[in-house]
Amino acid sequence: MSPYRLIVDAERSSLFTGLGPSRLVPDMQLHLFSQCPGPIPATMRQQVLALNSAGCTAMVIPERNWKAVFFDMDSTVIAEESIVELARVAGKQEEVHHITEEAMAGLLDFKASLRKRVAMLRGVSADVIDQVGRKLTINPGMHEFARAARSRGIELHLVSGGFNPLAQRIVRELDFQGFRANELGVADGKLTGEVLGEIVDADVKVQYMEQLCHTRGFALQDVVAVGDGANDLPMLLKAGASIGYHPKAVLLPHIHGANLHDHRVLVHALL
Repeated sequence: MSPYRLIVDAERSSLFTGLGPSRLVPDMQLHLFSQCPGPIPATMRQQVLALNSAGCTAMVIPERNWKAVFFDMDSTVIAEESIVELARVAGKQEEVHHITEEAMAGLLDFKASLRKRVAMLRGVSADVIDQVGRKLTINPGMHEFARAARSRGIELHLVSGGFNPLAQRIVRELDFQGFRANELGVADGKLTGEVLGEIVDADVKVQYMEQLCHTRGFALQDVVAVGDGANDLPMLLKAGASIGYHPKAVLLPHIHGANLHDHRVLVHALL
């Protein structure tokens, strides 16, 4: 079995002193235990889950030559939920925000909830898309990780339940290799309130990852998935390493750990 590395909040690192020496990750108050031999112990996974549930960064990651990383977009790569931002400009953010939170927590069917939210935008000027796109905030550390991953030949992909024009902006800025997102209907310069084509839900996300791996000749165990909500769970379950970025509680029992700092953590956890 391949070795693993553990990265954990510095104040909780004493729980793992039996692993041997660790080093403090600069500026992040995290300790990294690297090249730990053997398979990941079940008791360690339980300890990591307990720390995540208590609001601490902790993850135990297999040591591999990673080939690709698949990211959710909203609230993972970017700080915002794009559908909420579109609704905010349209003056309908309260209704849309409530539905979005329930969908991310796994309490609503994603496809039905997305159609309901997009329908609220019917008749809004399509200019809203560009307005929102200019204001999107890429989460801290994402640029640093993207540069580090590309320098090692690791592919980066965005798999989003958001929308193509917004995803394209993020992909260009971070120099990702590919993406999949939803297409908003537009007619006569206004949003139609429809999502065109197949909706990118949890199943489509994992299908994109599987198809890309098949095309590139990557084993699923050699790719990483990063997300924050219930719509990311199937993708996280199939990847060789699964990381929650400020994840909803529904993800915690199923992932290798939660990143409650910023995306620079991934440099140390994966590279």
